[in-house]
Amino acid sequence: MEVKRTSRFADGSPLLRRFTPLSSLDEKLVPAVIFYNGILDGSDPVQRLLLVDIHSTMQATALCMLVSSRSSASSSLFLIVPTIWNILNQFYGAAFVYPLYLLFEATVSAALLVSALLGSLLPFTFLFPAFIPCSVARKQRAIALYRFAPIVFTLLQWVGEHIPLETLFAGVPDSAPYVAAGLAAAVGHFYALVEAVVAARHPRGIIRRSHISASVRYAFCRLYLPSAAPPPSAIAALPQAAHKFLQYDVWILVAAFVPYAYFLVAPVVSMSFWVVIACLLSATLALGPGAVLAFAYALRWHLS
Repeated sequence: MEVKRTSRFADGSPLLRRFTPLSSLDEKLVPAVIFYNGILDGSDPVQRLLLVDIHSTMQATALCMLVSSRSSASSSLFLIVPTIWNILNQFYGAAFVYPLYLLFEATVSAALLVSALLGSLLPFTFLFPAFIPCSVARKQRAIALYRFAPIVFTLLQWVGEHIPLETLFAGVPDSAPYVAAGLAAAVGHFYALVEAVVAARHPRGIIRRSHISASVRYAFCRLYLPSAAPPPSAIAALPQAAHKFLQYDVWILVAAFVPYAYFLVAPVVSMSFWVVIACLLSATLALGPGAVLAFAYALRWHLS
């Protein structure tokens, strides 16, 4: 790739290569920096909103994996299992890792609820450059260091299990962490949809639309449907390609999460296959795939 060879992006900004004391580890972080650098500059609101949506989904999925692991094993050593899965996601992508995880997944405590609440804030340690002006160096360090978020997330859970949180959260139901994660993902998804519609209708937004229905259609297409339109400039080429990649990620996650959500809720609800699928698809549109997966886990816990 030209950026990696020249250490310069198309707009002339430098590519940092040192983020940790280990140069071999830094080399593994550089591709993520190249991928996210352009779409975190905040110049295209739709790219920024898709980042919020998909990372809310991924954080909810990470929590589901954590709860599932802790519910089936008593030792804290088993925290390494969801950590490995989430590290693989950081380097190989959600569209590959999360469906693979669901293929392997056959089937709590106050600490899990705290992990869900605090963990929902983790994506903002990475996404803040899209909302707050900052230097190129700070933006690229945020991208690189966010690759360690799965380890931080696991440490939150480990610390929570070794302090008396049960005195603060007495009688927490097993489904509460899933509900908290689902709500956080739904907020991210709803924020992205609403902001995209507002941008489509605003006189200075991405385009003027007189009717709400037209605005919604336009916003949905810009957010989730990959476009074949060429980039308007060389500077926009890499961010547009990254945005399109994330759009495909969303659709692959939907294709993986909806059937798995059906697998979770079908045994505990007395509705036909088509009714359940229709409900899950509608909920995915309204709440996002991450929220649907988390709420399906919560419903399974609550009713079984």
